[in-house]
Amino acid sequence: MSKRRVVVTGLGMLSPVGNTVESTWKALLAGQSGISLIDHFDTSAYATKFAGLVKDFNCDDIISRKEQRKMDAFIQYGIVAGVQAMQDSGLEVTEENASRIGAAIGSGIGGLGLIEENHSSLVKGGPRKISPFFVPSTIVNMVAGHLTIMYGLRGPSISIATACTSGVHNIGHAARIIA
Repeated sequence: MSKRRVVVTGLGMLSPVGNTVESTWKALLAGQSGISLIDHFDTSAYATKFAGLVKDFNCDDIISRKEQRKMDAFIQYGIVAGVQAMQDSGLEVTEENASRIGAAIGSGIGGLGLIEENHSSLVKGGPRKISPFFVPSTIVNMVAGHLTIMYGLRGPSISIATACTSGVHNIGHAARIIA
């Protein structure tokens, strides 16, 4: 049985030191730290006041404002990184190859901001105050789902969430599907 060769054809990245593969790589080579003070919530009750945060993020050219309101930031990050990877690959999705192209996306955890927000709404106003978009706005498989819809992909659309190893598990699973 012959095995097909598996290669990475495109890259996409958002990180605390850059919002593209190129800017991240340059920052890493320059020894730039992405660690900064947390500024999007009050940290006074916490011992740790710093983190690696994605900065200067804007996805208006990829995701409409209306859709952004329905999804947590981590889903937006995943979609943007996926779009970057597709653009970097130069891959053209056609009717002939769409069923052979899929999306494998991993995230150890995400959606915490919207989970907290909906919990607050529940406590303050009861179950009717929970957003109808709560579940789809906080689950990692929505990244793969959005990318398959955006690009018309009809191959496997998977999301494996295994904490810190989610990315490598998705790469490994995708490689097994291809080979």
